[in-house]
Amino acid sequence: MSQKKARVLVGRFTLDGHDRGVLTVIHALRNAGMEVIYTHFSNPKEIARSAVQEDVDVIGITSSMGEHSMICSLLLEELGKEKANIPVIVGGVIPSSDVPVLLDLGVKRVFGPGASPGEAVAFASQLARERDRA
Repeated sequence: MSQKKARVLVGRFTLDGHDRGVLTVIHALRNAGMEVIYTHFSNPKEIARSAVQEDVDVIGITSSMGEHSMICSLLLEELGKEKANIPVIVGGVIPSSDVPVLLDLGVKRVFGPGASPGEAVAFASQLARERDRA
């Protein structure tokens, strides 16, 4: 029996122009055999809607603008309105002092400076397998 390919939506928000890290992670996800849907310059409502329409297993958000707490809060709120139980992970330039805030909001994991693309791939894969079993 063949295993379903994990589907990951990777989002970047309006005015977040730094893309080197997110493009590296997208490449790593694809090399690991995952399908990647990349929405850049979107707002939380658009990302939530796209995630539901694309039936993704995981949402990965990149942030280098410092508004990650507000954006993640809005995204998780929109996912709740859509009744979509899709795990969200976040990566980028995120101060360690913001990590507990993001986790309290419901973000599953935060990949800050120094995290490797492999860590994000392994965790996204784990979340996709868990969601597939549920």
